[in-house]
Amino acid sequence: MRSPRTPPRAETVGSLLRPPRLRAAIDAFYESGHSAVLASERGRDASELRMAEDDAIRDAVRRQIDTGLDVVTDGEFRRWMFMNSFYDAVSGVRTGKPVSFRNERGEDVRLNVHEIVDRLEVVDSPAAREAAFVAGITDGFPFKVTFPAASIFTHPLTTVAGPDGSGYGSLGAFVAHAIELERRLVADAIERGARYVQFDFPLYPYLVDPAWIGRFEAEGHSVGELLETALAADEAVLREIPPGVTVALHICRGNFRSSWMCEGSLEPVAEHVFGRLPYDVFLVEWDDLGRDGGIEPIRFLREGSIMVMGLVSSKTPVLESEGSILSRMDEAARLVGGLERLAISPQCGFASVMVGNEIDEDSQWRKLELVADVAGRLWS
Repeated sequence: MRSPRTPPRAETVGSLLRPPRLRAAIDAFYESGHSAVLASERGRDASELRMAEDDAIRDAVRRQIDTGLDVVTDGEFRRWMFMNSFYDAVSGVRTGKPVSFRNERGEDVRLNVHEIVDRLEVVDSPAAREAAFVAGITDGFPFKVTFPAASIFTHPLTTVAGPDGSGYGSLGAFVAHAIELERRLVADAIERGARYVQFDFPLYPYLVDPAWIGRFEAEGHSVGELLETALAADEAVLREIPPGVTVALHICRGNFRSSWMCEGSLEPVAEHVFGRLPYDVFLVEWDDLGRDGGIEPIRFLREGSIMVMGLVSSKTPVLESEGSILSRMDEAARLVGGLERLAISPQCGFASVMVGNEIDEDSQWRKLELVADVAGRLWS
């Protein structure tokens, strides 16, 4: 097995498209509308599904290593949705709350997500099993495990109680408890072999999107106060993570069927996020600068951290040119003070939700090969 670069320079964000055999096994096991494991599903015999997951993960890990990536994932093949390292682990949720995404065709794309209906209780630790399995098949090659960013729990429009009032009396009470539970789940994954933990989808892109700002302010929320609450949550979840474990924050703008939830430059929050939060690695989407704003906010990157430039789109099968990516990396190096402070990745996962983006598997792997090729040119 080849030796990866340290720190990793060719990164992957997390999810991969589910291969056809695994998709068929998932469809056969779960009822239509499934998006997180509920109490009624926990006692079912999932042995055939687990075998399909195991086989698909072995193949995906091997191919990521052969492609030239420096850190791999299990493709999030055991999850219906990227956030389910948390929501598959707890009771007290249901899965029928609709949210809207936007796409390049101007369509409103709906997804049903988790909703709190009772006080959460840890009933499982799926990320720990994910970590143990990948540790057992990688022979020491670096891998990452992902969790929801703690600041997404602070979203001010989050439902935190059921129709009968069960759950939490305030958003703050929910956030404090959710962070406490997530720290336990992260500790479990570390105990089972995870040495790279990534937190996905923090609140910050909402706080720079004019449409979302308007919604928040219409409900009486101050964007400045929401920012401070989000920063505190993303710091709090890191408490008690031991030395030697890499922690990363992936700043995602939403990723479902090649659509997104948020738009806008990170400039208004960048100094607070990149300059204050004590993460080793920041992975940021920069695949559409018209939608995302320019890359200038990376100039606030704190000393000692790595900025992973998400310049390769996971939303479209169109393959970026190596020359354009290298040019953008050169620009980024000037902003942060050198290539040693950078790495490269796709902008997001290829299937943050099980159904995946509007892209085929061959295109997915070509894009990961591009990431590896660019890293090879820059950090040979």
